[in-house]
Amino acid sequence: MKTLSFAFYGKEALRPFQSETPDIEPGGVLLRVNGCGICGSDLRMFFDGPSPRYKLPVVPGHEFTGTVVEVGAEVKDLKPGDVVAVGPLIPCMRCAACGRGQDNLCENGRVIGVHTPGGLSDHFYMPEQMARAGAFARYLPGADLSAAALTENVACCLHGLRQTEFQPGDSVLIIGNGPIGLTFVQLLRLMGAGRIVVTGRREKRLRLAEELGADVVLDASRYELKQYAGDNSFRPDLAVVAAAAVPESQTALDLVRSGGSLLLFSGYPASSTMPLDLYPFHYGEKHIHGAIDCTLRDFHDAARLMPQLQMGKLVTHHFPLREAPEAFRAAREGEAVKVLLEP
Repeated sequence: MKTLSFAFYGKEALRPFQSETPDIEPGGVLLRVNGCGICGSDLRMFFDGPSPRYKLPVVPGHEFTGTVVEVGAEVKDLKPGDVVAVGPLIPCMRCAACGRGQDNLCENGRVIGVHTPGGLSDHFYMPEQMARAGAFARYLPGADLSAAALTENVACCLHGLRQTEFQPGDSVLIIGNGPIGLTFVQLLRLMGAGRIVVTGRREKRLRLAEELGADVVLDASRYELKQYAGDNSFRPDLAVVAAAAVPESQTALDLVRSGGSLLLFSGYPASSTMPLDLYPFHYGEKHIHGAIDCTLRDFHDAARLMPQLQMGKLVTHHFPLREAPEAFRAAREGEAVKVLLEP
């Protein structure tokens, strides 16, 4: 069977190609892709060029669902017709990190769409190692497939919150109102957050943040965050940086209350630095947390939470797979929140 895919070859070089679907391993699974989201990391790779971690050429895409077409002889928990969301990692399940349940930090792990082909294709082959690790979540018939494609978004945000000291009732500042910031709004509201303040720049996204549960939205182009904090005595228990912006990260750290937490979630370039005054960490007991990807546990938990969220509202644009380059440009420009590519 022929498969149509798009591969990255370098900066703004996203080209189609056809290949034969691989032979099915005893534990492997072949999926027909239903829809694949474009992530911020995909956009950075397309417009700025790939980082050294990418193995080019590579088929991008790590936010997608698929319908099972064929399974290997030893696969017992999936059958043709099943719909699954695919996890972003292939962990080895043998290293020390995997043994600690930190398979997102697997010493031998491969990232879908970075080291191995992703979902920007009409078919995806889930290799035996991935299927046996359980790096997928099954959805019932009738599930919203647009929303289900964003299971990875929810899983990664859930993983980030699990690194912090967040408790129900805590006040939260979210810097960034893109798909990740809007996912954090929903999760935090579901988890019982107190006041949620979101700062960002696009009016449509700010209104969507309100609709999804934010108490206060601030247009960063018009209203200084420090001014709002001063006028309203706002010292959040938790600040989440959901946009790769170093100055805003420093502002968030300054605003967090003593004993509070800062979650550095967004993907920072390798050269990103900011001065670090150690005084508030010792005398104010402030905490900084990093977060990357998600664990298998996070991914499965996210799938169970999806019916309580409104992730489908984030998907504003649909493109056919053959228009992938145009979809990438639409995802960066204009009014798009989340763009989904569909074969």
